Amino acid sequence: MFFKFFKKDHLHFLELGRKMLAAERYADARADFQEALKRCPSDAAGDAGAIQAGLDRAGDALCNLNLHEGERSLNAGDAAKAFDHFTLAGELAADPALKHRAGVELEKLSEPEPDSAPAAPPSQKAHGGSSCASCQDHGTQPPPPATDAAQLSDEDRFFLMIQPLGVELAARYAALGNDFARAYLLIHDGDDAAALPILQQMLLSRENDIVIYEVALIMYRSRRLHECEQLLRRSLAVNPANSAGCLALVHLLAEAERFPEAIAAVQRMMELGVQTDQAQFILGELHEAAGDQALALEAWSKSLELPTVARAAAERLVPLLSGQGRNEEANYLIKRYLKGCC
Repeated sequence: MFFKFFKKDHLHFLELGRKMLAAERYADARADFQEALKRCPSDAAGDAGAIQAGLDRAGDALCNLNLHEGERSLNAGDAAKAFDHFTLAGELAADPALKHRAGVELEKLSEPEPDSAPAAPPSQKAHGGSSCASCQDHGTQPPPPATDAAQLSDEDRFFLMIQPLGVELAARYAALGNDFARAYLLIHDGDDAAALPILQQMLLSRENDIVIYEVALIMYRSRRLHECEQLLRRSLAVNPANSAGCLALVHLLAEAERFPEAIAAVQRMMELGVQTDQAQFILGELHEAAGDQALALEAWSKSLELPTVARAAAERLVPLLSGQGRNEEANYLIKRYLKGCC
């Protein structure tokens, strides 16, 4: 998960959530939107609506992921795991249609097998039955037992946590083995102290950029910033193309207001072809934070050519252009990028 730097009000986390949505990092997006909602003042109803819309989109995306994994588990004959995925899907969904679909899948698991009186337990069920819940007689069917994400196995929790990282990075995380998975779960449960020695032990046998990066995050959360920076640079020495490490270093330098170094780090990302869309947008943020509006405007203007960050760039450019009296250009950006977008 990326560091969350710069101005840390609700708008900061709203923007981070939008970036994570654009990068399809739905779990991170949901966490950012939740933080934004927690910090949103009561007199910012418009912002609260945007935050809730982002939360809903992230929840629906995670719901779809769980529906897909539930169907895959069911097709593989593991109805118990499918039950967990469908239950979590229902809890995450904001769209009533998706929530209904998750409920239908759960109801299928509780239906009795054809030509048999007693209902079989979920682990013995086959995928089947009507897809229309309104056509079923539920009068004698007990509701599915309540469950939540805490009841998922550690294996399933780890699998779900790493999916928003993207196919390639998730595969690398999964390949690190059981010890890393255990440490990763401890970190997400808030127990850095228990996770740290596991990761340090892993590094005794060989250097790994992901493991070093996770240790760096622990150092950051402990406010051991010098050690954090050293570890991030060590991680990037092992793998200069580690996008999470690159962005973390940029944000760490920006937090310390070491803007020339942060800008150089972003430019290095772009040279290596690492998250070039995010890097181009962040370049504008860094120039603005350093007080150079002209270079910020130039960087965000280039971002308009990148679909994943074009809307966010337009949102930043409009007030800059308006402040310079360039209202015609600002209105063009509003019409092209900001109107009619959900």
